[in-house]
Amino acid sequence: MIDVVIPSHEKDKETLDLCIQGVKENVQDVRRIIVVSKNKMTDNAEWISEETFPFTIKDVGDTIGFHRKTFNYFGGLIQTTSALVLPDLCENVLVLDSDTVFLTPKKFVDDENRVSFDVSYDVAAGVVDHPYYEHMEKLIPGLTKQTQYSGIVHHMLIQKDILQDMFNRVEEYHNKPFWKANLDVTLEDYRTWPNKGSHADAPLLLTTYELYFNYALKYFPDRVKIEPRKSILAYKGRMGVDGENIESVGSRTNLNGNVKVLPEQEENQFKFESFKDSCEYISKRCKELGYDTVTFQNHTRIGSSNHKTRCEVEIHEILQS
Repeated sequence: MIDVVIPSHEKDKETLDLCIQGVKENVQDVRRIIVVSKNKMTDNAEWISEETFPFTIKDVGDTIGFHRKTFNYFGGLIQTTSALVLPDLCENVLVLDSDTVFLTPKKFVDDENRVSFDVSYDVAAGVVDHPYYEHMEKLIPGLTKQTQYSGIVHHMLIQKDILQDMFNRVEEYHNKPFWKANLDVTLEDYRTWPNKGSHADAPLLLTTYELYFNYALKYFPDRVKIEPRKSILAYKGRMGVDGENIESVGSRTNLNGNVKVLPEQEENQFKFESFKDSCEYISKRCKELGYDTVTFQNHTRIGSSNHKTRCEVEIHEILQS
């Protein structure tokens, strides 16, 4: 059996129930579905408050500063630690972004207890000098990129004993709690991003999925296997909703670059009342076209500028309170 943990935020309220529905219809052997968020957002899954965790958004801000990317680091810590923080979870924990929808059946753990990893080229195959991989080396000396693929596909099946092994290794080396070490190494100089300045101006200097993916491949190779799927990591087609951000670069896939998913003639007829309605329709069409997952990122739906502004307003409100 597996338990599913979905860290979420108000920005993804229009995709959360669709995400949960995708799990219920397609992920095999699910016991519990848990949403982790500041406030309860749905009646379709269990809810556990962010306050359960041994760190707060203020702890993160006190380390890297208070700005729009503080939420990315806070969310990343929740993703990485949830399997060992939340009570009464199975040994197998699927951590899933709340803007990602499973479209086809998926069995994550086989009869030999091996975990299936989907993969991407989110970091290109030949790239080894990247902040994500430098972060891994800083956190766990000797841990490097293990394969041509990236493990960033907006979800990860984590096994608790492997995660605990990783935590023990980090805490013994850095002599501090994992979450604190994970953040603190991002304060160091990065050869892959010289003169990085503020965390707000630098690319994300840590990652959840890439870290666990490469750790499991290096130290527990008999427990994992790579099984590429056909995924849309960022849907960027027209959505037919007032206020949407329209991009012309094509949707980002896991292995095939940017592609035009739906015909322009079909998109031009779209007229939906909400992003939720649009995501539901587009998800069905993606399934018909043979895709296994689709992700509707908020900054893509409303535009990066609007997304940044909303994050800055929220972090200001947190500081004020």
